[in-house]
Amino acid sequence: MSLWLIPNVKKNSISQYTISVGDGFYYMTAGFHVYPALYKNYDLRFFTYWTADGGAATGCHNTRCPGFVVADEATLHPGQAIAPPLSTYNGEDYWAILSIKKDEQTQDWSLYRTSLGKTTLLGWWPKTLFESLTAAPKVQFNGMVSYILPNESPPMGSGHLAAEGERKAAYFKQITLYDTNGNGYAPSPSDMVSSKANGCYTVSSLEETKDDGLMFYYGRPSGCHS
Repeated sequence: MSLWLIPNVKKNSISQYTISVGDGFYYMTAGFHVYPALYKNYDLRFFTYWTADGGAATGCHNTRCPGFVVADEATLHPGQAIAPPLSTYNGEDYWAILSIKKDEQTQDWSLYRTSLGKTTLLGWWPKTLFESLTAAPKVQFNGMVSYILPNESPPMGSGHLAAEGERKAAYFKQITLYDTNGNGYAPSPSDMVSSKANGCYTVSSLEETKDDGLMFYYGRPSGCHS
């Protein structure tokens, strides 16, 4: 996923881009967000989240409750601010490679980061958090915002429309799924469903590319009122 400092996020809004595994009731998430109410600032931060009941009574961000376990060798820590350089409009492109896999031996759900060709364990969600989740029923690659009407929406991604494309819009590239043995494979576009909650935010069609694998662009400036 591309890394952008999401601009102009207001105090009571959230804007984030994530990968998630689960079924909407049980799920775990990792990615990057601007969440002023949580951190009391407007930094872009790496984060994790989990819930076992759709957020009703269980789960939390980062390590604010028992759940996600940070690995000793982690190169990113939940809640960590992301320092520049970050992607700039029509300029340099920066990204992060994250993956969630179920460990074959422990059955825990492990979170990895790949950087400069090296894959490092960031931590894991213990299997006891999701006892009925034996496999990943759904995997999501998404941008998401939260805001209170009648306030206007925050921007998503780079703050630009998906149609602006390379070096201008935010993206997910090299989309990979993992089988029960932990082997990665590129899904067919027919295996993926593209959706958006309302007409405010944009997402491109899924593309199969030679250099970037299966990918899509997404995003929008602030200013939606629906």
